[in-house]
Amino acid sequence: MSNHHTKQNYYKFIVDNKEAIATSEFGTNVKLLTINIDLGNLENYSEIDNSNIRSVIEKKSKDTLFLKTLIVINEEVVASSSSIWTKH
Repeated sequence: MSNHHTKQNYYKFIVDNKEAIATSEFGTNVKLLTINIDLGNLENYSEIDNSNIRSVIEKKSKDTLFLKTLIVINEEVVASSSSIWTKH
């Protein structure tokens, strides 16, 4: 798997999913502060789409949002991600 994470389709799906949630919570002006992606068993799956992404809000303050995302394929969690978003 390439070290250039932005070239991988999982990265785009994860970030786009999280950004959509942050935007729905705070409006259009959001900023990603940090993201951690644990690839786990992801290398065995070449194609990821939005149907595989499960995200939840772990914590929310007036200007900060903590999100947890799982990539689930065949009822197996193959990767996870946590991120912090803020109003910009």
